[in-house]
Amino acid sequence: MYKVVISPSANADLFNALKYIAYELENPSAAQKLADEVERCYADLEEMPAAHELCRDPVLRRLGYRRYPIDNYIVIFRVVERAKEVRVVHFFHMTQDYLLALKNEL
Repeated sequence: MYKVVISPSANADLFNALKYIAYELENPSAAQKLADEVERCYADLEEMPAAHELCRDPVLRRLGYRRYPIDNYIVIFRVVERAKEVRVVHFFHMTQDYLLALKNEL
């Protein structure tokens, strides 16, 4: 079993998405559904993180970044085998240029 470690950036990304859905779109039930799906994602990552696709971008792929799609969102994470950790680095809407955002952080 792996320990899932959520970065402050990923927490902020998720919080902002949930807040937008619940308050701006006035759809708290959709926000709750997304929150539930994210919790299922984290539980799944504890068990089999390597079952999820590596990012298609060659630089991110070489660095071991993986993606876990959830509806219109995508969770970006890396597996650190020696620590038995899954490090969730960001949570993006699929319309965001997550490749550029991640590469700017490297």
